[in-house]
Amino acid sequence: MSRSRKTSNPTTFSAPLRVGHDPRALARRLERGEIAVIDRSDLDAASADLLADREPLCVINVSPSLTGRFEARGAARLAARSIPLIDAPHRSLIAAVDGDEASVDFTVEPDSDGPLVVVTTGSDKVECRVVDDVYIERQLANAKTGSELHVPRLTASALDLIQRDGAALADGNAVPHLDLNLAGKDVLVVTAGRGYKDQLASLRSVVRDLSPVVIVTGDAANDVAEQYRIDVIVGPLEGVSDEVLERATRVVVHGESNAASTTRLGALGVRHVSSDSRLESADLAVALAASAGARLIATVGIDTAIPELADSARGASALLARVAAGPAWIDGRTLARLYRSRWTRVQGWLVVSLAALALAAALALHPEVRDLVSRVTGLG
Repeated sequence: MSRSRKTSNPTTFSAPLRVGHDPRALARRLERGEIAVIDRSDLDAASADLLADREPLCVINVSPSLTGRFEARGAARLAARSIPLIDAPHRSLIAAVDGDEASVDFTVEPDSDGPLVVVTTGSDKVECRVVDDVYIERQLANAKTGSELHVPRLTASALDLIQRDGAALADGNAVPHLDLNLAGKDVLVVTAGRGYKDQLASLRSVVRDLSPVVIVTGDAANDVAEQYRIDVIVGPLEGVSDEVLERATRVVVHGESNAASTTRLGALGVRHVSSDSRLESADLAVALAASAGARLIATVGIDTAIPELADSARGASALLARVAAGPAWIDGRTLARLYRSRWTRVQGWLVVSLAALALAAALALHPEVRDLVSRVTGLG
């Protein structure tokens, strides 16, 4: 399929669509010069960075990219990379098929709320709003004004989720049964969050020494598989290669396109289970490890600070997963620092000991020292 950009004027272009609800999973399939269509309210910075790295012509979101409820930084990240972000007023575009050609016309007259575009697919024309700098500043200001409500709102959302899923999570029914016994074992959970590749690299010696069970979300599976053997894959699987799926010990289908993923796994002969949990895939992975009795759960690519959770639409899901993990949970960045500090001290004592041994050996070879030792010991 051609990826060439067809431009009738500087403010109109046409390109193939690449469609997916989850922007992180979509980023795995997105190619340079395509138009990304996502479904993510309050687009987060990590997801936006993954999309921007693929260099799409633009990103169309069928959910509000900035609701004003959270200080979501995804829109600002795309603007900083000069990638247009467009909010569609209804969800028809998410039903488009990968590879469908679409044109985006920026020559439409703006209204009182800002610039508009028309997106055309086949015979359908949809008028959409451009998420420009003015809109971003206004919505972030609205979110900042209500920042004192973020933690109470996070708490309320978490309580609502607990009322719906808490009992099932407590007795293990909210997570799929994998016949996975992790009692007394260490687990590494990896998702494609901001800076996850650097975090993973910092844990190389930890993984080598501890040999943890590796659980990854679909958006990180291909990258992690290049370095480690994956035990469990959780989440949308659209961007995961057949080879990686076939090598995984267990697969949990979660999120969008369950039916398509199930059909694909069946064709590959990969055993799998499905989950309709309301938790985000990364949080479901943490809950899965906790329910299986993991001794330690180190996370990579997952936001953990309360301010980050309070400013995120997925904060309630993350908070509930942390509660489920309890004392077993530790941020991978913290584990890397602790491990590095531990080995720095050990290496320091080792260097001192080796130096002392080397000095003793050198002195022992000196004739006067050997003579002194002989007189003291009465030998020789």
